[in-house]
Amino acid sequence: MPTIDPQKDYYAALGIPATADEDQIKKAYRDKARQYHPDSANGDAALFRVAHEAYEILQDAALRRAYDRQREGRGLSEEAPFTFELLQNTKYLPILDTSQMMYVMLDIRAKKDLRSSRRRLNLALVIDRSTSMKGTRMQNVKLAAKDLLDSLYTEDRLSIVAFSDRAEVLAPSDRVGNTRVFNSAIAALTPSGGTEIYQGLLAGLNQVTNDALDTSINHVILLTDGRTYGDEDQALSAARRAGAQNIGISALGIGEDWNDVFLDKLARYGGGVSQYIRTPSQVRQVLREQIQGLTNTVAQRMALTFGLASDVRVNGVQRATPYIESLECTQENLVSLGSLTVGEPVTVVVELVVNQSEGGERRVARINLEAEESSTANRIHLRKDINVTFSTNPVVEPVPPRMLNVLARVSVFQLQERAWGALEDGNSRQATRYLEAAATQLFNLGYRELGQAAMLEVGRISQGGDPTGTGRKKLRYGTRALSMPSE
Repeated sequence: MPTIDPQKDYYAALGIPATADEDQIKKAYRDKARQYHPDSANGDAALFRVAHEAYEILQDAALRRAYDRQREGRGLSEEAPFTFELLQNTKYLPILDTSQMMYVMLDIRAKKDLRSSRRRLNLALVIDRSTSMKGTRMQNVKLAAKDLLDSLYTEDRLSIVAFSDRAEVLAPSDRVGNTRVFNSAIAALTPSGGTEIYQGLLAGLNQVTNDALDTSINHVILLTDGRTYGDEDQALSAARRAGAQNIGISALGIGEDWNDVFLDKLARYGGGVSQYIRTPSQVRQVLREQIQGLTNTVAQRMALTFGLASDVRVNGVQRATPYIESLECTQENLVSLGSLTVGEPVTVVVELVVNQSEGGERRVARINLEAEESSTANRIHLRKDINVTFSTNPVVEPVPPRMLNVLARVSVFQLQERAWGALEDGNSRQATRYLEAAATQLFNLGYRELGQAAMLEVGRISQGGDPTGTGRKKLRYGTRALSMPSE
């Protein structure tokens, strides 16, 4: 009798829906068999075996019912608006008395375009109007704010907050249909004063909180070009509270003088993203992309939890797409992932440390994914098991090419992050080593401009100088956005 593997998606293997009838199953299998049979011109024995295995289970009514029940019991329901796939660097490890590393890559992506079920937006645009924003920066921010206003639906809500050394609500939260108030607020933006981000952030959060609903996308967008002093901890605490209340925060830094580490944390705690805007002319495009991402949200409050065997621990978790960053894994083995949007899969790499000295097949971990469906606010629960066979002579498998590509890009990002950390610790020699290694990998991957930027900073640091703000941000955000290989 065929063996059921509920981790495999037999319906996807045949390209049919879970509701397919017997005739559809047979037709789909015949088509796959003709396409992949080893005796055909473009045959593929591996894909033929996959299709045949799927057909053996689905064409038998009893086996199909058992398969469907097992899939549902493991949280692999077909009702989720996204897929959750797992790839291991190996399924076989040697029996050793010492620790071993293994990598698991998770891909989460929307099944289909769900923009027809767009949720209402409830936004606060929080704008730095300190003296440093005068000139082309403020002109472009005003144009970007008008673009945002034009792109929203009449039932969306918007508020506009300006801050320098104090915050002012220029346009209280209201439906976007009242364009006169918002246009007046945008026109009233005049640079003056210093920079205190907490005051502006708090005012924006209050505006969003007043009209927050479970059925809306609640989000604060912060634009700044400077550093805040003395209120970082207050701002980060406010971001954590906002994240717990399902209110997102995105932070957009203009120019070179803002604190990238602080804005990264602010956005991460708020479940959003921080971005580097190199020139004022880019403000409009970046803000447009922000709104597009929010309107295309499929799932919110995504989080991973790990059920680990007693001899396994999580050594690190890295996001690989839509941008690279190190993710915090709590003592409860929980990792927050933020939101999922149409056309932007979330890819995560998990590094596990395994201590196993006995032979046989073991489940080393179970990964649970929880999320809130954007269109209904329903909670979704999916899970995957990571199984490994331990033996004295394990099968040697090549690492999947896509995983190698992902790990190479994540490695570059980690190297430049370590460089900045070494500099903060006063170890300039180690910082140059990390940057040189990052530059070598960037050149090997074909990112010549970023590689040259890394070497320029190496030259400055090795001669006793400090890295430039431009170079640091170019490397940090450039390596974070390294394009992924095609599927």
